[in-house]
Amino acid sequence: MNIRNRALPEGWYPSSEGEIRELISEWKPKFHHRDSLRGIIAGIVPHAGWAFCGSIIAEVLSSFQRNLETIIVLGGHNSPGGPIIEYSEDFWCLPSGDLVRDKGFSERVNESLSDDISIVSEKSLDNTVEVIMPLIAVLFPHVKWAAWRLPSDEKSIEFGKILASTAKETGRRIAVVGSTDLTHYGPNYGFTPRESLKSPIAWMKERDSRILKALAGFEGKKALELAADEHSACSAGAAVGAMTFARKLGCSNGQILSYSTSKEVYPSSSFVGYGSIIWGSV
Repeated sequence: MNIRNRALPEGWYPSSEGEIRELISEWKPKFHHRDSLRGIIAGIVPHAGWAFCGSIIAEVLSSFQRNLETIIVLGGHNSPGGPIIEYSEDFWCLPSGDLVRDKGFSERVNESLSDDISIVSEKSLDNTVEVIMPLIAVLFPHVKWAAWRLPSDEKSIEFGKILASTAKETGRRIAVVGSTDLTHYGPNYGFTPRESLKSPIAWMKERDSRILKALAGFEGKKALELAADEHSACSAGAAVGAMTFARKLGCSNGQILSYSTSKEVYPSSSFVGYGSIIWGSV
């Protein structure tokens, strides 16, 4: 039996179930109206520490339909051309509860990958999946989980298609969340283009808006290009994988739920953009 334990230090998210539940209760009254979408089965969230984006993650997860059997988390920090990285442990032990991996579904997905796509097991400490898991354990304590980190290239499109086809074949009630932050701006990230200096926040918001709109409108290739050309997402493959899953299961165009920056929480000359999207039916 393989068990995955918490790897991120406490600054990323709380160390007790009580603290996590208290935060969720504080966040819920501020969640946005979801227009006319129903049956929400896919979303995009950021993956910074909860002080910056925990409420955004919780809002997207809370919007998912309630009868789910498995929630799939797609992480990033995986450059174009990289392998697909799988979380292969049987259990994930978290402060808010233990979750069982949907091993059967994961194996079917892996077996469906084309021969030219390599897959390796996760061995590093990475935040793009872990920051989401404690909220899943509270909001959906009985679901199973599966997780991969996808490269920011067109393999993410193929992977999203395979997730959708496997969900149809198995009849399992699946939701997928893709994890990416947006533009990383400022001297800490070595990214301060000359044209941005007059109004950095407005300049960054415009670029982040372009990739969010591309994702919401099912323009996966465009989103990957924007991420590469404009440096507007650190984990675009994860977002495109979730987007493709939603499209293949017949969802309507996505609803952009929120946009914010880390500067709103921690004033600094370096800051990061955070956005969220959900997909369902009308």
